[in-house]
Amino acid sequence: MLFISIFVLELYNIYNKGDFDMKTKRKTLMITSILIMGVIWGFVVLQRGTNLFHGLDLIIFILIIIIGAIAFINALKKDKEEKEGIPTEDEMTTQIKYKSGYYAYLYSMYMWLFIFLLKDKFPDVETMLGGGILLSALIGFIVKIIVKRNLNEKSN
Repeated sequence: MLFISIFVLELYNIYNKGDFDMKTKRKTLMITSILIMGVIWGFVVLQRGTNLFHGLDLIIFILIIIIGAIAFINALKKDKEEKEGIPTEDEMTTQIKYKSGYYAYLYSMYMWLFIFLLKDKFPDVETMLGGGILLSALIGFIVKIIVKRNLNEKSN
């Protein structure tokens, strides 16, 4: 799991440093990520069979699917908004980004505290770190949705 998380972070770094325009980068990253993750999971399932996912491995697999689906939906939304002429960065999105980043950081620190307190429950260190990284990403998505909803309610 840790290797997959590192791979996704490397793709993000390539995405930010590339010489492509924004639309090309986003589409290339989405297609590449989906294809590589599909190939990796297909290979793992073929190697280990259907008894692969039990207990904590099943939870981590479900987290990966959820985070991937959320990222894919957000990317499609951004593309649709760009085609409609809506600016991608404005004052409200910057405010949402900073506020949700602050809360996500705080909640992630508490989550890591609980992970390290319950480290005996994990089968190995790789599962613990990979699950923690995935939970941090999920916390970030959830907090961003909550902050966006609260700011939209206050502005109405």
